Amino acid sequence: MQIRKRTKIRRQQIIDIIRNIISSKGIEHVTISEIAARIGTSKTAIYRHFKNKRDILSLLIDNIEETLMKALNEAMTSEDPIQNLKNVLLAHLTYARERRETSFIVILGVMQFSDPFIRQKISKLIRKYLQKIQKILLVAIKSGLVKNDDIDPKISAIAFLGLIQSTVTVWSYKNFNFVPQKIHAPLWNIYKRGIGV
Repeated sequence: MQIRKRTKIRRQQIIDIIRNIISSKGIEHVTISEIAARIGTSKTAIYRHFKNKRDILSLLIDNIEETLMKALNEAMTSEDPIQNLKNVLLAHLTYARERRETSFIVILGVMQFSDPFIRQKISKLIRKYLQKIQKILLVAIKSGLVKNDDIDPKISAIAFLGLIQSTVTVWSYKNFNFVPQKIHAPLWNIYKRGIGV
């Protein structure tokens, strides 16, 4: 039990270091050597947790999935699906601000990594996210809260994610110097008009 706890703590420490490397140097500098140097240990000690860069990136994607989905689930507190969409938008913007480069921006960088396993993991995460948004939209449509009769929930979910991602990408060039609550209302107004709320 104690060994498992130490392993979990070490893996979290490694995730934090990976985030720091990505935000300060870029994803291409995430290496076993760089991680070991930052922890102050040997490469051999890191290899106890990871076999290669694929394992490192896989852990990072798993962590993004776990923390992002948790943030979105915690935001869905209303019986009203439109309110839940609005809450999810703010939760995702806040998540992006808190996580900086280690949110979906990391995923964009990792997508360039040619490993099919990693690309498949990312694809699965994006599909999971889009399905969550699509389900909320379907409830809103069935409840009559969306007035646009020809709305496509699948495309509308992609637009939702795209609105967030494009905004976060612009912010990334400004060192994430933004307040999620200030941009939330204008973004929400754009999205709700688009789906006919």
